[in-house]
Amino acid sequence: MQEFKSPVSRLARLFKKGRDSWREKALEKQKKIRTLEIKVRDLSTSREHWKQRALAAESKLKENNLGEDSASKKMKLKRLKET
Repeated sequence: MQEFKSPVSRLARLFKKGRDSWREKALEKQKKIRTLEIKVRDLSTSREHWKQRALAAESKLKENNLGEDSASKKMKLKRLKET
């Protein structure tokens, strides 16, 4: 039983070309996935860093605001915004 009517040499060449293009696409996708994984890792690290800075600044601001009257609070806020 013969499934293909084309000569075997032509079929072999076409199948090899198809396999090679499939491999190339798969390698490109793997590289893209790796690149995106690195990007996500870096962005997660950066986000965590800035989150910690924001929380530290917020707690510092709360500490400075405890026990002060409103006029001195406004002055400190103004100084913090200027820096």
